[in-house]
Amino acid sequence: MNSTGFHVRPAGRLSKAAESCTSRVEIIYRHNIINAKSMLNILSAAIAKGDQIELRCTGPDEVEDLEKLSEVVRYLED
Repeated sequence: MNSTGFHVRPAGRLSKAAESCTSRVEIIYRHNIINAKSMLNILSAAIAKGDQIELRCTGPDEVEDLEKLSEVVRYLED
């Protein structure tokens, strides 16, 4: 939804939200697995507007963490 994809501000918001999760949080993008707790890893993936990503959470609070991060991604702004 973000008009420019994952640049510094949106990547920072997502990684900060992921850091607060107890689960391991990954972004699946073009067959790559990206650590969502690392802003630099998100930025280096060069995810552009319109690209599809998959969020994956594994851990004791995976359902809650996935819901939380899905909302973060859904409402990212420039």
